[in-house]
Amino acid sequence: MPIRFLHTADLHLDSPLRTFGDLARERRRDFLKTFDRIVNLAIKREVDCLLIAGDLFDSTSVGAETVGRVQDAFSRLTGRGVQVVLIPGTHDNIISAESVYSRYQFTGVHILREPAVGEPLRLDIRGEAVLFYGFAYRSDRSREALESMRRRSGDGIHVGLLHGSLKGNPEWEMRKKDIPFSVADLAALDLDYIALGHYHDAACLEEGGRVVACYPGSPEGKKFGENGPRYALIVEVAPGNASVERVEVQTRIIREFNVDASLFAEPAALEAELARLGTSDIIGRIRLCGTVEEPLDTANLSGRVKGNFAWLELVDETDLYNSGHVKRMEREDSIRGLFIRKIHERYDAAGSDAERELCRDALRLVMGRFSRGGGN
Repeated sequence: MPIRFLHTADLHLDSPLRTFGDLARERRRDFLKTFDRIVNLAIKREVDCLLIAGDLFDSTSVGAETVGRVQDAFSRLTGRGVQVVLIPGTHDNIISAESVYSRYQFTGVHILREPAVGEPLRLDIRGEAVLFYGFAYRSDRSREALESMRRRSGDGIHVGLLHGSLKGNPEWEMRKKDIPFSVADLAALDLDYIALGHYHDAACLEEGGRVVACYPGSPEGKKFGENGPRYALIVEVAPGNASVERVEVQTRIIREFNVDASLFAEPAALEAELARLGTSDIIGRIRLCGTVEEPLDTANLSGRVKGNFAWLELVDETDLYNSGHVKRMEREDSIRGLFIRKIHERYDAAGSDAERELCRDALRLVMGRFSRGGGN
């Protein structure tokens, strides 16, 4: 009979979330709401076990109120017969004596604290033996930790929890603590399913036509780049087989947009387009691009449309450099004309793309001031 798990990781509760400015405090509440939604999903879907593959918390030092919310949620789960198994990650590691897992008790929760797997944790779930393989990484004691997860003999369902990094990801600079592995490495452990954490995008890893392991990704976007829907995984595991269902769980969604400002002849039309992109649950970043004839007053524009979003960052990447407007002003016998000619000379003599981009930025900035101040 398959055992049903809810697999999550990288919740990063109590993260400062400074990226989101004045939304940061509310954003921290979003993360707790999403954690509650995951717990409620586990109850609603009648899972047998909640797996948390590291970084439940964002650091080793966590606020007492946040810990209390987590303790209460775990009590609700264990009170309904749902087992909870977790491993510390890189953010909420147990190396420090001040670790949240040392300072607080999580009654009924199985925390795999050892630096390598000795004997796997064995639980009897609906009459089925389920063995859990996981460890809390320590750089001084976990050299053979991955190999220690290799399946032991015996019947039952064998499940791993691992907070680590898939080799070959071009967007990830591998560090020692990241526990690198390949799909073949994981398949060689011969477990029925491995619950992964660490990467913040959802992905399932397959070998020989079967699911070996999955990353659920972060259930709430922590920064720009963690865009779009965020998931928890409902996983049904039987000996030699795992089936996975993604379930959206985020409270708010991060989205990034590119808008070509040159397509909008009137400021009101550009404003309407930006407003159209927003909803109250979107944290947005809009990059304005294209060649424009007049500098954009992005501060004013942002103020006019930000109410359509939960939070908005407006980035001006428009180009005045080749506009007809700038070319006409370059011929003026004025401070403005002199400035533009000097910038063009500096641009033509530039020895790098970075220096040329600096010239463009300077032109955009100063032209904006000329436009708003009306100076000549």
